[in-house]
Amino acid sequence: MSFRARVSGRLHKIRQFASALWSDTGGVILPYVTVMLPVIVGVSCLALDGARLMSLHTQLQNEADALALAAAAELDRLPDAETRARRAIQRLLAKPTLFGVQSNRKNQPAVVQFYSRLPARDSEPMSRATLASGPESARFVSVTVHPIAFSTILPTAFVGGATSIISSASAVAGFDQVVCGVTPIYVCNPFEAAGMTYEHASEMLQLAAVDKRSQSRLIRLRQYDGNAPYTAADYGFLDVPALTRDEADLVDSLAVQRPAACFMQRAVNFRRGFAKSVREGFNVRFDLYENSMSEKNKDNNYPAAQNVRKGYVLPAGGVDEKANFCSMRRGSYWPIGSPPEQVTGLPLDRTWAPDNARIGEGDWDLETYWQVNHGGDFPVKDNDLPSRYYVYRLEIEQGLIGDVSQGGESGAPVCYSGGGTRAAPDRRILHAAIINCQSLRLVGDAQSNIPVAAFGKLFLTLPLAQSQTDLYVELVGLVQPGDGVSYDVVQLYR
Repeated sequence: MSFRARVSGRLHKIRQFASALWSDTGGVILPYVTVMLPVIVGVSCLALDGARLMSLHTQLQNEADALALAAAAELDRLPDAETRARRAIQRLLAKPTLFGVQSNRKNQPAVVQFYSRLPARDSEPMSRATLASGPESARFVSVTVHPIAFSTILPTAFVGGATSIISSASAVAGFDQVVCGVTPIYVCNPFEAAGMTYEHASEMLQLAAVDKRSQSRLIRLRQYDGNAPYTAADYGFLDVPALTRDEADLVDSLAVQRPAACFMQRAVNFRRGFAKSVREGFNVRFDLYENSMSEKNKDNNYPAAQNVRKGYVLPAGGVDEKANFCSMRRGSYWPIGSPPEQVTGLPLDRTWAPDNARIGEGDWDLETYWQVNHGGDFPVKDNDLPSRYYVYRLEIEQGLIGDVSQGGESGAPVCYSGGGTRAAPDRRILHAAIINCQSLRLVGDAQSNIPVAAFGKLFLTLPLAQSQTDLYVELVGLVQPGDGVSYDVVQLYR
């Protein structure tokens, strides 16, 4: 074969090889994979980091929600409310968590802020909320958990990016107290003086509620009846459209054992108008069924209290007729009687505070009361004079209700014949919304959306006389969970 032929054959083979190589598509993706591999790995790492970030934020948000709810549950307007709220947060932070980001966060405190009012709309920032001036006005709490950083899988450092991401979360929760099945009554804070701030007035009330000596001081409540500014120890009634439509409905709600009404500490509305017949509603507790209540002594929804000793005597004449017990009258010089009647209800204070004519000094005549009704000396020795409520409960618990006084009165109800279960020992307790009327500058009875400083427990010491609307009470304490009428509402707002 000639040289030309050999060269031509080789060139033909080369052309065939080149053509076959050019036509071969096997492995053509390899260059694309080589080029796209960093992108694929980056997107995968980004997806993993995004999922981790979402999981971390969810865990932190759950933690913020739990801390806010725990703190809000302590905001009961008492002087140590904020301290207890912070303590509740620290207790949760000190526990091993399930959040995965950190097993113990007790050294990572949350940022806590207390508010008395939130912005009007959820779209508005928390910077427009009103900060609480103290524990007495703290209704809401904002909790921001300590930020957590985690290292990213995506190697952004090669392009100048950050190697970690920081996540945090916050929540806002609030507390409100709801009381149900209670008398629709409000009382202007008896311990508020002119010029006090709202917070100071609330603090004075709370201190009095736990002070043994303050609890034995008699308080004279006077029904508000005009357009003048409210003063300490004024009282009135709360508006419950279904229960207080007219005076007859109001009297019924004062007499029934458990009115169908609930009130929130956040705000209440006042009922308009002066009520003249309130005596009939309140006196049911003392086994006195008068006028509109005259037939209620057979209804177990209107029971008398277990202890109704009040310094009343039987009318002259037969003492065998039960009807006579339903028409008992006050003894001479009531509430402490004189011979020959010798009966006595729980006495008034001997002296009244010079700076507040509505509050007594707590110096009541226990010796005469005990001697007339039980004989001998009071069995409990204490340096401080006990409250009337303490004596009332002592008579119940030690079975002394049936003791007959020198004038023939016992503490056992006789007129009531409704049967069924007996009234609770605290039938003579009025659960009242206590309002800081003076610092709120309230004038007139057309008041709505009024905040409640606290719900108080007031012991009714004496029945009301004819045409009387003044109430003589002692402050037993403030309504607390476990009292049977209180329900705490704790919820997240943001």
